[in-house]
Amino acid sequence: MRQLFPSAILMALTAVTTIAFVPVILTPTLAVVEVAGSPTELTYPTGSGPSAPVAPSETVVVNGIRVHESLAGPLTALLADARADGIVLGGWGYRSSADQIRLRRAHCGSSEYAIWRMPSSQCRPPTARPGASMHERGLAVDFTCNGRPIAGTRCFRWLQANGARYGLYNLQSEPWHWSTNGR
Repeated sequence: MRQLFPSAILMALTAVTTIAFVPVILTPTLAVVEVAGSPTELTYPTGSGPSAPVAPSETVVVNGIRVHESLAGPLTALLADARADGIVLGGWGYRSSADQIRLRRAHCGSSEYAIWRMPSSQCRPPTARPGASMHERGLAVDFTCNGRPIAGTRCFRWLQANGARYGLYNLQSEPWHWSTNGR
């Protein structure tokens, strides 16, 4: 995918003039959003990026949040636009498979079943199986608002209204968790 759509092209911002809000238009590889009164059309990849856990060498740090390089442009723009609106977002993104296993032990139990097979919904808090987490791909961010939990905050409402513009979607059962596919 990277060879077909170099990151410079995927993350490019193209100036256009718009008059009315147009909902997100999804194709297999791109989301295009036009916003009323905005001089910018945002084009970001959706559903692209790695389909399996990645190595730390494939990640970059954006304002303290480590993500896969394919998410760096959209996350940079999201954080800047949020800050311009008075919203201070932080959080964490990428974690290794070893870290995912540690979380499963802490949240689900230490048996082989708990770590590898138990449904994530039975963990407290819900925690994806190793190899299945969007965090292991660097394609998910657990957001905080001014360093605190995000649920019910102005930051969360801002993300609900704007996240899709940057290719990030909320996992409804976890207000803090936003990823490129909503899982």
